[in-house]
Amino acid sequence: MRAKCLAACLLLAPTTVLAQGAHDGHWQADVETTVGNCPRSGQVIVTIKNERVVAIDAGGVEPWGYVDVTNTFMGRFTRGAEIVRANGEAKGATASGSWSSNTNYCGGRWTARKID
Repeated sequence: MRAKCLAACLLLAPTTVLAQGAHDGHWQADVETTVGNCPRSGQVIVTIKNERVVAIDAGGVEPWGYVDVTNTFMGRFTRGAEIVRANGEAKGATASGSWSSNTNYCGGRWTARKID
């Protein structure tokens, strides 16, 4: 069974390697609150390297996330006890999706464009 899995993984590896890094760079994200009492709108720069979220220009926020081979974006951003989760889809140099914060009881939509 393991040999079959290993063989399948090796066959799929070239496709994954070719796609790796396609979303790397800085993304300008516009965030809008549609539910709850969080700030109505804002803008942040998110940095992606090797398809992983590695930085955000919001002070004290720890980013975690990725873009997978199906162009699905998943992210979690924490500052102390506050947590914001975001998900969506990247298409070329644009992306969009929804976000929510269970700790602040709010959520909304986000759109992003690659700026470099």
